[in-house]
Amino acid sequence: MISLALDGPADAVPLALLADLKADLGLTDDSSNTRLTRLLLDASSMALAYIGQPILSCLWTEEIQIERADRLRQIVLSARPLLSIQSLKRNGADWTAEQISGLVIDRKAGLLSCPPEVRHHWHPGHYVLTYQAGYVPPSMAEDSTVQTGTLPPVISRAVILTASALWAAGDRDPNLKSESVQGVGSTSWATVSGTGGMPQSAADMLKQFRE
Repeated sequence: MISLALDGPADAVPLALLADLKADLGLTDDSSNTRLTRLLLDASSMALAYIGQPILSCLWTEEIQIERADRLRQIVLSARPLLSIQSLKRNGADWTAEQISGLVIDRKAGLLSCPPEVRHHWHPGHYVLTYQAGYVPPSMAEDSTVQTGTLPPVISRAVILTASALWAAGDRDPNLKSESVQGVGSTSWATVSGTGGMPQSAADMLKQFRE
């Protein structure tokens, strides 16, 4: 199976609420809101890069080529969790709503299987799927009172921890442990490998969402 194209949200969005970050930092005034919002966006981008797969709610379009030798039992969608399938085409021909509703679907894992009583493997061909999938960040929730969204709270928590570290670091490297006194010593860093600049504790929270 070859994923040929995947379209999704292009604009950066914060994966946690500004109010929650300010509460963690003990800030009550709005004088730093602009910088805090930027740090939330930076931390959110780090989290998404670390996770390494699409997780934000959007209408996605994905193309999949199934060769005759593949004998594919399941199609694994690139974006998940799956919310709904808008359309499905094979070699340019639309599937009916009845055909789509007959699919065996694991929404959390983004897996599509043909009904076993109909066929155990997907027919070879070029498939184009349009589907709604992903989590809604709390900052994009329509209910402005609750603003909970559907994003797992642990992701928002990891973003807040990262944004807090960026805030504390100021213009310094967030992994910098100490700085040298002029003419005395050298700087040293907390070397955290493979976290993309996030604190290790934040990266640990996100490991379960990686591919």
